[in-house]
Amino acid sequence: MTTLNQQFIDLSNTTRELIGLLVETDEKFWLMVLRRAVVKVDAHELAGATLILGCFGGMDTFSDLIIGKSLETEDPLSFRNLNARLDHLRTQTFEAARCIAARQTW
Repeated sequence: MTTLNQQFIDLSNTTRELIGLLVETDEKFWLMVLRRAVVKVDAHELAGATLILGCFGGMDTFSDLIIGKSLETEDPLSFRNLNARLDHLRTQTFEAARCIAARQTW
């Protein structure tokens, strides 16, 4: 079983990768939210994981984000690749946050 400390480190790492992608694509709103969350994650606060989880689900949430829309017609391959990276990192980040939030002991 992975330690709580390692789970926070994993969540921080995946969140930072996701932040890097959002910086690359100039996605300001979700960048602000995840930067706020990663500070709490780095402090090993449950609030960081729950803030990240709160970004998912429902309409017009982080789950629905599509990045690089300007590339969709001019460079469709880059558009698909950016969004594939987003999907991958989004899933990793969600799973890492869920593992922390699902713990029964603190």
